[in-house]
Amino acid sequence: MSGAAGRRLFNHSGTALLFRGALALLLALTVAALPVSTVFALAYVFGIYAMADGLANVAHFFYDPARHSRWSMVGGMASIVAGLIAVSWPGITDGALTVLTGIWALTVGVSQLLLALDGRAGIEPWRIPALTGAVLAVLGIFLIANPGAGILALAGLLAAFAALFGLLLIFSGVEWRRRGARPRTV
Repeated sequence: MSGAAGRRLFNHSGTALLFRGALALLLALTVAALPVSTVFALAYVFGIYAMADGLANVAHFFYDPARHSRWSMVGGMASIVAGLIAVSWPGITDGALTVLTGIWALTVGVSQLLLALDGRAGIEPWRIPALTGAVLAVLGIFLIANPGAGILALAGLLAAFAALFGLLLIFSGVEWRRRGARPRTV
């Protein structure tokens, strides 16, 4: 890959990470600001976020066919499906929403972790995306193991997770864009 193509890949990947990070921070602020008096509000907020995040991930998968990863597609599709389910059936019970969110977080987290591990030989900043995937997977395991935690606990966890996840994605995006701006030395 030429130096210019490598910088372009880092810049585009960095921009996608910045966008996803901003979406996650927006989700964190929205969830923290809402009183979350009903499951409907949280189901819609989560569903819209998951679909937007999934579409961004799938779009990134198709952006550069020569360098795509199947794990980006898996995570993106899981996000879209989870978002569609949440928006289609907003009246699901607290436990079902907790389990749905947990399955989504575990699937996307594992796919993000595998994507980072898959790219560690060729991409130097792989540790932050791996940490991001691990944090998401741990959240998923916690939510699946404790479905009775309740919707308010889920809202607090979701806001905290989204803020941490968003900051990690933004940090990764800034680092990738910084690498894309530097001339590549061979």
